[in-house]
Amino acid sequence: MPLSELLYYLVVFCSRGLNSKRQEQGFALPLALGLGFVMVILGLSTIMVAQSDRTSAFNRKQAGASLAIAEGGMARSLAQLTAPNNAVLLNRNYDTINPKTGKTYLGPDGMFNSGDEEASAIDEWTSYDPSNHPCYQQKGWGSPNFATTGSMGNTGSYTVRAYRFNPAEQQGTLFVEASKDGKTTGVQIRIAVRSDLDDFPGLVLHDPEPDDPWHVGVLALRGRQILGSKGNVYYYPQGSQDSSLTSNSTSGDIDRASYLNAIFSSSASDGATGDTVSGTLFACLLTPTIPDGIKGTNFGTITSSQTLSGVGGHTPTLFQIEQIDLAGTDVLTVDTTNGSVVLDFIEDSAPEQAIQLKDMAQILNVRTDGQPPRVGDLRIHLRGGDDTVLLYDQTCIQNAFIWSAWDEVQLLTSGPGCPGGQNTNIEGVVWAEGIFSSKNDPNNRDINFIGEVGAPYDTVITPNATSGIAVPEDVSSLIDLLKYVDYPVRYRFGGVLQWQRVRL
Repeated sequence: MPLSELLYYLVVFCSRGLNSKRQEQGFALPLALGLGFVMVILGLSTIMVAQSDRTSAFNRKQAGASLAIAEGGMARSLAQLTAPNNAVLLNRNYDTINPKTGKTYLGPDGMFNSGDEEASAIDEWTSYDPSNHPCYQQKGWGSPNFATTGSMGNTGSYTVRAYRFNPAEQQGTLFVEASKDGKTTGVQIRIAVRSDLDDFPGLVLHDPEPDDPWHVGVLALRGRQILGSKGNVYYYPQGSQDSSLTSNSTSGDIDRASYLNAIFSSSASDGATGDTVSGTLFACLLTPTIPDGIKGTNFGTITSSQTLSGVGGHTPTLFQIEQIDLAGTDVLTVDTTNGSVVLDFIEDSAPEQAIQLKDMAQILNVRTDGQPPRVGDLRIHLRGGDDTVLLYDQTCIQNAFIWSAWDEVQLLTSGPGCPGGQNTNIEGVVWAEGIFSSKNDPNNRDINFIGEVGAPYDTVITPNATSGIAVPEDVSSLIDLLKYVDYPVRYRFGGVLQWQRVRL
């Protein structure tokens, strides 16, 4: 029975007792007893209300304390991520298991309870230590030492439960859980993540098997141009003309001539005229390890003009290719207006020439919505050991990312072939085991790549050929690949895009 109703009945009882006993003696005793009982009930109710308010206030205080600890833990975590050695984690994922659901906290979309949470924890942080990689060592940053837990006061603690990076949006979502005297709460924030891409690997010459002398990452430009401020070259010192160089050199450095000589671009021996590379030359080994994706439609061999189109969505449209062999004015047009495209070559299906372009043939990444094509929206993956890219005459591959895991790209062209007027045959980003040019003169020194003296890239002579590769200024569409190449990128987080308290 509610307290107010009980009090009402007590007052009525006392009133009735008073009226009925007015004619009788001793009416004061029942009245005193009734009123006393009312006072006792009122006192008890006051104590109960006060105790309830005190409990609520205590709970609010404890909840506020745990929230403060969660915010403090968030601040500490962000402070740790400002250090260069920990900032390399900002493009990697960490998502532990929520004991209440048995799945990860956030999932790939960085949102709670959206349905994409995984049954297994995602941890790309704990065992990641790039400090032994040669290019990373040039930075001198040291190993990551990010602490996912911490304490505050005598009874407070916090734990980083999840971090998810969205490369397309260049955003990160961080979730921190805190506990104080048994009260638990959490804070989630979404932050803008920006990468310092000044040293972006526009050209990578890697060695798939450093212990095998038959596989050496070699760059031999022989006077061909590498254009663009992102036209940075990462080459393997052991596969160069000077293995003693283990640092880097920018245009104008006192040792620039030595670095150019190492990549077969000296004026005396390779027909180069001046400095032919716009970016920085890094004498250190990067090794791409791009994971295999889901296989798409098999288009077999492409020998004539046609168009392939992306169909949209959050994942690229995948096509399996055995060979591209174009000549004359044939053009393979890849329309990325509605979504990105990956051309994944079937391993060793076309020995020695996965891509061969002659005359004025082209592979072009285009858009029809007025926006410029992005280099990351057309990706060419050559995973086999005999997947050579051969470009002759005035041919072109434009707005593409080319990755040759086990083979080389050969520029045997006589002049530029890409639309737009640059002195180029490739406009994009190239990661390959080797990039070679034809000789400008019979007396130019041989490359002797993997012991094959007299191979085509040593014997073909194309006088005065300087057309080469232009790396675009905007390479942000390839940011998702950087964690697969050990590139020591410096990430920074900007403003907080969203703050949210999470009740667990």
